[in-house]
Amino acid sequence: MARWSTTGLLALAAFALPALAQPQIATLEHDGVRYGSVTFERTADGSQIYTRETARLGVSALNAREWRSYEQRSSEGIDGRARTLSRRSQSGPATLQASARIVGNEIRIERREGPHTYRTVVPVPADLLVDAGVVRRIAAQPADDAWAFVYSEIDLSAARIVRVHLSSLGQHDGERLELLRETGEGDEILRRRLYWSMTQQRLLPSWDLAGARFDSHACSQDCDDAGTRYYDLMAGLTLDSPYRFPAASRHKTLRYVFESVDGIAPELPATGEQSVRQRGTRSIVTICSECGDEAAPDAANIARYRDANAWVQSDHPSLRALARSARAYGSIDGRMHRLVRFVQKHMDGSRQSLGYASALQAATSRSGDCTEFALLLAALARASHIPARVVGGLVYSSHFTGKGNVFSPHAWVQVWNGSRWVSFDAGMGQFDSTHIVLAIGDGSVGDYAGLLARVRALRLVNAGQIAATAP
Repeated sequence: MARWSTTGLLALAAFALPALAQPQIATLEHDGVRYGSVTFERTADGSQIYTRETARLGVSALNAREWRSYEQRSSEGIDGRARTLSRRSQSGPATLQASARIVGNEIRIERREGPHTYRTVVPVPADLLVDAGVVRRIAAQPADDAWAFVYSEIDLSAARIVRVHLSSLGQHDGERLELLRETGEGDEILRRRLYWSMTQQRLLPSWDLAGARFDSHACSQDCDDAGTRYYDLMAGLTLDSPYRFPAASRHKTLRYVFESVDGIAPELPATGEQSVRQRGTRSIVTICSECGDEAAPDAANIARYRDANAWVQSDHPSLRALARSARAYGSIDGRMHRLVRFVQKHMDGSRQSLGYASALQAATSRSGDCTEFALLLAALARASHIPARVVGGLVYSSHFTGKGNVFSPHAWVQVWNGSRWVSFDAGMGQFDSTHIVLAIGDGSVGDYAGLLARVRALRLVNAGQIAATAP
């Protein structure tokens, strides 16, 4: 039976963490191939413990290569009380620098994106842990038995406190102990598998990227970047179309039949433009401008898609000024078409992006791919008092992959016009019936964490145009 505990600050002090004589190193691997590495360091000065973790992962897409990287630092007292936490990450045009400092009963969080700085203050939860504290809690658990505990951590990317449920079933191979990390509540629980190094006595980080998982494996000190490859982000992310859609048909009523690799009918969302029916192990999707039957949103959902967040900073003065400069007046439909053209003109930099930049970063760099176009369009819409959500899915286009007659991952925006959600696409220029929605969110990166994994699990077995009067 699992052992549950929500306390622990007093118990933590009993498990001292000595300084490390030298850095600990791990590889980042996918399907047995190495694509990066992680370095972990711990120092102590008698009153505080300091940790530093750095990682980098080689990725490529459309002949572009880069290293995605992050550095995280933390400090805590020998009594287990967290004091500081900072993180710097680089992914394509997206650079995030964030830090948290605990002063009294407050956590003062500062996030920097280019020339812009955000500050947030949240109360200190009693069970707050940072890196060394989590390590001590895990090290105190039995390796061969089931256990679980709950704690709070600082999510620097979203400037908030997150409750974490961490558990183990005691399954290990002598080198790595498998853990399960769960965050969120109800239908919004996010589950993630982690590993604990039984030899290095630390958590081995993992990355989920483009629907692929990269796990850490502890290695010796002579482990370096020799032989490291670049992971192709677009590998396995296109679906061949069984039907070639001429331009004239893409604004007609189109129907698609999907299967999943696990033999279970895929669950796709219904929208104002997309209806979904399940038949046996298949899902039948019909798309046109008014084909969907999505229920009207409640007040809470409208507020969610109208308000600013860490990725769609529609309340920022520079984005509000940008929205005003677009001179989008009249009906919602007319204003959105104006904003689409404005975003396309503003984003005059590189269209190749390997990261997920925020709306503010996109506006500043003026570069990015479909996600940056979508986030900036959503921000300008919200700044213009139009509820806007960001959707991710598939589109029939060779624009982002260089391949013909395929569906590839894409992101665009849907706005609430008072009676239904309507799509607008700044990346492609216009919405058509080859836009297939797989995920709906407010622009936060976590809303699309599993999107590309779902793309990899889909098979498009049939597609075609149907009569406009067909159900």
